[in-house]
Amino acid sequence: MIVHFAVDLHRELLHSRQEKLDTVISSPFSIAAVLSMTLAGARGKTAEELLSVLRVKDDKVHENFAAFLPKLSSHSHKLQFHLANRIYSDQKFPVVENYVAFLNSSYVSTILSVEFEKSESVRAEINDWVKVTTESKIVDMLGPGIVTASTGVILVSAIYFRGLWELPFPTSSTSRHEFNVNSKTKVEVDMMHQKQEFAIARSDELKARAIEMPYKGGKASMVILLPDDIDGLSHLEHHLSHCKLSTILADLKETPNVQVSLPKLSFQQGLSLKSTLTAMGLNDLFSTSCDLSGMFKTGRPSVFELVHRVFLQIDEGGTEPGPATAGEASAPAGPEAAQTTEFLVDHPFMLLVLKSKSDVVLFIGSVRRP
Repeated sequence: MIVHFAVDLHRELLHSRQEKLDTVISSPFSIAAVLSMTLAGARGKTAEELLSVLRVKDDKVHENFAAFLPKLSSHSHKLQFHLANRIYSDQKFPVVENYVAFLNSSYVSTILSVEFEKSESVRAEINDWVKVTTESKIVDMLGPGIVTASTGVILVSAIYFRGLWELPFPTSSTSRHEFNVNSKTKVEVDMMHQKQEFAIARSDELKARAIEMPYKGGKASMVILLPDDIDGLSHLEHHLSHCKLSTILADLKETPNVQVSLPKLSFQQGLSLKSTLTAMGLNDLFSTSCDLSGMFKTGRPSVFELVHRVFLQIDEGGTEPGPATAGEASAPAGPEAAQTTEFLVDHPFMLLVLKSKSDVVLFIGSVRRP
């Protein structure tokens, strides 16, 4: 449902960024959800472009989200997952009642009519709602000037995630370790360590290895794509396609005695996606040609901006301190005891958070400096 869009989006974010960022991370799932909400009210060329960019078929996308979103919410206590997606429109454009009912039933969301002429008041209202919905993890969703008196429609997409590992890293093993930003620059990071059985794979085309680390409850997992070379991330980003990603994920194989070392990370990143989505082919949505006649009874407003913010936290992964031996594998007897596979994440890499047993990409990112 999301893999193809996720790869397209990440590639365009990397290509279109005007400044070199140490981390580029987004939630394709969250963005696709708010775009699909918009699709439900779009008509004509606007709808066609949304379908094309999302790489979905109209008769399935809403059905898939309607089935998936309640399941995700039901696991939020294990995944610490908070999603804040909403559409805001100016009150001078009356909203179709059936559209409001559809958003509520299929997306557990809504569209709110506001008075954009009072732009600072509206900005504060949106920021307060996101702050409450994400339990104060995401604050100041919209910066000054994001909404103006001339804004017709704005799409808001925010997501906070902190998963609890199925196999937590023992906090006593976390230590300072060098991370190679590139072949010339090193920084010190807090590195987590554990030896366990993990699924790993390799792609010669991508010149990278992959490791999958499941979250508690088996409903989601994190996959790290680690280039073979310190300076290999650009090659991985350039050559990654949805087919190659699907292949390496399918090739993941459980392997005993994997010594994994992973930096502790905490990312919060805000993105205004209008230019990125326009480059991907969404032209009508942000122009005067925008057709949202399934959303509004009268008027022809266009979408002013899609504002997206993510907060992703990666740590040892327990709400309660575990026993001192948590995350330590028992040593096998015989020849296998000497066969340890090292997976040392000490240079730039990609990460994905995936919904287990599905092609839903909750997060995708490139990390150059933790």
